[in-house]
Amino acid sequence: MAKTIPLVLLYKDWPQADIAAWESLFTTGDIFDGVGPCADWSAGSQKKRRQSYGYWLSWCLRHQPVLLGQPPTTRISKEAVRGFLDEASARVNSVTLKCMISDLYVIARAMAPTGDWDWLNRLFKRLQHQSDRKSLPAPVPLSAGEVLAKSLAWLENAGANSSASDLKRAIHFRSALMIAFLISRPVRRRALLAMTTSKHLQRTTSGFNIRFSPEDMKDGRGRWFPLPDLLVQPMQSYLEAHRPVLLGAGSTDALWVNQYGKGLTADGLSRELPRVTKQLLGIELRPHKFRHIAATSIAEQDPEHVNIIKDLLGHATLEMSHKHYNRATGLSACSDYQALLRSKLNALQNQRSATKTNRKKA
Repeated sequence: MAKTIPLVLLYKDWPQADIAAWESLFTTGDIFDGVGPCADWSAGSQKKRRQSYGYWLSWCLRHQPVLLGQPPTTRISKEAVRGFLDEASARVNSVTLKCMISDLYVIARAMAPTGDWDWLNRLFKRLQHQSDRKSLPAPVPLSAGEVLAKSLAWLENAGANSSASDLKRAIHFRSALMIAFLISRPVRRRALLAMTTSKHLQRTTSGFNIRFSPEDMKDGRGRWFPLPDLLVQPMQSYLEAHRPVLLGAGSTDALWVNQYGKGLTADGLSRELPRVTKQLLGIELRPHKFRHIAATSIAEQDPEHVNIIKDLLGHATLEMSHKHYNRATGLSACSDYQALLRSKLNALQNQRSATKTNRKKA
């Protein structure tokens, strides 16, 4: 059976030419040796751009493997990038797409400073214009309460399904618990996948505390919060009954374990979560969508406390809180308008019915 190529090619699997080119960007030395052009990048910037480049290499390997026989910067052509863009646009939002092309441009220019990369820079600027950071994605037609209720019901059914195998029951239970956790505590994908049983999940006399270090969070600020009461018993069941089944002979400390006894990966989550949410909720969701659902629910149902969106989602400013509040206000106005139209329509229909009745009597 052919090995599945991940959407993001791991660094250890990169072509040797790309590894050498990448490492040359970060060489350090004294004034005689010189340093790489990207030696001052932070660890976070290196990781982010390495991931974008791994996505690019994965596309090459899956769709145009002959390109990998060319020098790294030679294969970055308009035709190849167009194919890469077409695939990526079906998987990620416009902001992520813009960032991926930006990363590819920065890397290409660093690897070949004298190359003609103006076309790639123009592409990035067009994508930047399209992404429009001030706009919000279309609202999901589900409230946070609905998502939580459905995931809790699925948790109960998964745990009591005696007709399923232990492994299948464990997979379903883990998926439902992860969805319930994401809507209750909408962390980013990076933080979700970083969770371990020893470092991030801490038992208390009444349940669990969740602790994230600054390295786990996008804004570099550590956080902790209690696991919601509704999820304490499910988490205990997962840890004591279902996670050991998933773990098998494995020894990972990851909280979220896949069916092979290893920690759930970004690729695995990207493949599984949309499929599971489609089955459970009737709509495909990725981790970031849970953050939008939570923010929209707060803005619509508890607008007086809209400012908690900033702290809940880990944003640096209140800008996103205000966006969700403004959209909620707009949605409310639309609903009021539709109610008015329905009222007028019903009145007209009643009037017509009364007129027809009077004519028949006459």
